[in-house]
Amino acid sequence: MKTSSIFTRAAAAALFAGSMLLGTTAIAGQAAAEKRPTPILGIVDTDLLLQDSLAAKGVRLERDKFATTYQNQVKDMETKLRAEDQALAQQRSVLAPDVFQQQATTFQQKLVDFQTQVKDKQERLDYSFQQSMQKIGEQIMLVTSEVSKEAGINAVMARNQLMIFDPGMDITKLVLDRLNQRLASVPFQNPDTLQRQADPAAAAAGVPGLPAAPAIPAKK
Repeated sequence: MKTSSIFTRAAAAALFAGSMLLGTTAIAGQAAAEKRPTPILGIVDTDLLLQDSLAAKGVRLERDKFATTYQNQVKDMETKLRAEDQALAQQRSVLAPDVFQQQATTFQQKLVDFQTQVKDKQERLDYSFQQSMQKIGEQIMLVTSEVSKEAGINAVMARNQLMIFDPGMDITKLVLDRLNQRLASVPFQNPDTLQRQADPAAAAAGVPGLPAAPAIPAKK
């Protein structure tokens, strides 16, 4: 009986120690939870900012100017190539077969070069556009951070990530007004003078919601 009593007391002591340990862990977990800030959410319509801000509108205007110039150049070149193709077809019956084949091969190479030039211009224009939009995106991040802190907001989500939310959480107008004051325009690189991109991944890093800028081939 005496031995049984000793074991009983030992078991009770171990159970008490275990309960104390669990209690201490629970208190520590509760204290850690109490230190975590309560989420205060803000909403920003990044699509609207990248569409309606003054800087974004200016970038699109510059892109459209280059695009119009390129379209006119392409149209003129297509007209010349079409005329050359028709002239070559008319000479087929009077030229020696080997001479005609040589001229036809030369013309085909012109077509290939033309298609390459068109693709190159489009890639360069896309890159210039994305580089400028990247700068706007970086400013959106900075301005949003400032506005959020001033409003006591500690977490911000993009509008396109949510289906339903209280309109009072939307700080897009505040961000847009400050963005327009701070960044009315951004430079737009001339696509014709672009150099080969050293690090394609670097240009796309840091700004969510923007597509990666395409790598630009060396100018021929």
